[in-house]
Amino acid sequence: MIKRMTWLLAVVALCVSCQKFAEGRQMFREMLTLRDQLTTEFHEKNVDIKVVNGDHMIVTFINSPFASRSSEEKQQRADAVAAFVATHYKQPMSSVSTQFLTKAGGLGMSVSGGQTYVGKAPPKP
Repeated sequence: MIKRMTWLLAVVALCVSCQKFAEGRQMFREMLTLRDQLTTEFHEKNVDIKVVNGDHMIVTFINSPFASRSSEEKQQRADAVAAFVATHYKQPMSSVSTQFLTKAGGLGMSVSGGQTYVGKAPPKP
């Protein structure tokens, strides 16, 4: 009886872990798709996205021409990015931050110019 119960618990644990793995894999695919869409939409070569705490997204444009633009232009781009994420990403995000980074240097590449802009997406109807 104990042996059967142990096997049953092992099978249930395996099923639960497989489900979590499948959910994580699907979320990863959605993030890759969003990254490609952002690259195309905003004509950028290097885009990185991260989800923090499940509801905050950070979009980083690396070596972007916008890195040298004014704060107002960067904020406008951050607002456009937030609106784009709100309409193209299936998971709801409480906020979307945008960074414009410039990488410089050889092997130990350093990152500079990393001010973050929080986008203001229009409310969903």
